[in-house]
Amino acid sequence: MKRILTLVLTLIAAILLMSACGSSNEGTTAAGGNNSGSSDTNWPSGGAVTVVVPYSAGGDTDTYCRTLFKIVGEELKQNFVVVNTPGGSGVVASTSVKDAKNDGYTILFHHSGVMLTQEAVGSNTFSFLKDFEVCATAARDDTYMLIVKKDAQYKTLAEFVDYCKAHPGEVKYSITFNGATHAVATLMEQTMGIELNSIDVGSSAADRLTAFMAGQCDCLVINYMNVKDYIENGDFLVLGVCAAERPEGMKDFPTMKEQGYDVVQSKLYEVRFPKGTDSAIVEKLSAAIEKAAKSEDFAKTLATYFAQPYFRSGADTIKEDTAEVEQLKNLFK
Repeated sequence: MKRILTLVLTLIAAILLMSACGSSNEGTTAAGGNNSGSSDTNWPSGGAVTVVVPYSAGGDTDTYCRTLFKIVGEELKQNFVVVNTPGGSGVVASTSVKDAKNDGYTILFHHSGVMLTQEAVGSNTFSFLKDFEVCATAARDDTYMLIVKKDAQYKTLAEFVDYCKAHPGEVKYSITFNGATHAVATLMEQTMGIELNSIDVGSSAADRLTAFMAGQCDCLVINYMNVKDYIENGDFLVLGVCAAERPEGMKDFPTMKEQGYDVVQSKLYEVRFPKGTDSAIVEKLSAAIEKAAKSEDFAKTLATYFAQPYFRSGADTIKEDTAEVEQLKNLFK
């Protein structure tokens, strides 16, 4: 009887030990997300998914988001509802997603120009790299450009630089502090040896364009899609594109780099979930985004705005974003 009791107790101890080992292996996956142990999920069967965009409707981030999630929604047979939540240079929208329930039904679609600059200067109480589940990167836009009005005193980048040197702190530059335009302003000042009068007129492309047209600022750095018509009509002049080389379809516009100034600023459009979202959900959306990014419809639509599909997994996004943050920290020193 004692032998039988000993055998039973030994068996129970072994079962408990195996259970404990199984529990210790739970956590997060390499690509991010809470590892529920399941390889599949019925998400998003629980209803529409809310995709939060930190800017007003009609700008580049909003346009690329709606284009992407229309295709993703068709793939996953569910509605993805885009909600525009401007304010605080993207902080209002980002915080709302960070604090949302991590059930997979609230997503952030943001761009790296703002996120990584804020990360580098430590302007937020949260981290875009650590306090979200990073899902994927979907698109890339290399069309940031420095523009002035046709009646400006400077018609070329060389003339602009000469004028700024002769009038330090006079030329008004539209900036979103701790955003992509802040990084561009810093690069311009350091590489060109100039001093700009940086003023914050709003974080959205629409706000900054309105201020530029009203004469509140003398020059503007903005994505081409937001000013394409004005440039084609001759109202605005392009002094230089903030790209390593001339983007496809924009061969008429010289880059700043080819004019002797290493001012390069890309915007990559990324998708994030609240921290702790099931890794199966994160991976399922990542796979759908990858498929959408490779679709002809997505590429065709983005080409209209001279942007391009650019897929990165969550793991690759975190890795490359982390390296970019370190470069920005050195820039802002």
